[in-house]
Amino acid sequence: MCVDACPEHILHITKGLVALDPEAGECTFCGECAAACPEGVIAADGAMAHVMQISDDCLVKAGIACMTCRDVCPETAISMRPRIGGPFLPELDATSCTGCAACSAACPADAIHAVERVPENV
Repeated sequence: MCVDACPEHILHITKGLVALDPEAGECTFCGECAAACPEGVIAADGAMAHVMQISDDCLVKAGIACMTCRDVCPETAISMRPRIGGPFLPELDATSCTGCAACSAACPADAIHAVERVPENV
């Protein structure tokens, strides 16, 4: 089954459906879960239905210097925006974010969580 095939152990069953736990670790988009999925409901194209979001619990927003999320993001979707009189603020580019959750798993303040990806108007 797809849950057992995940080498990162970030999939679980919730209400009879496969769910990704972004706080459990990073999705490497290896495709093992998609290959093992008997129903074919997991896409192997790396598209996630969620995007990560940085909350107000972020250490930087409390004046503590931290760049962990930026440093671990494999897509460089998080940049640090300068602000007067304090540490740089993290800024997440939702269009670059794959939803892999590397930032969430690494965040020392547990301030990054998955939210539903909003389709862009074209």
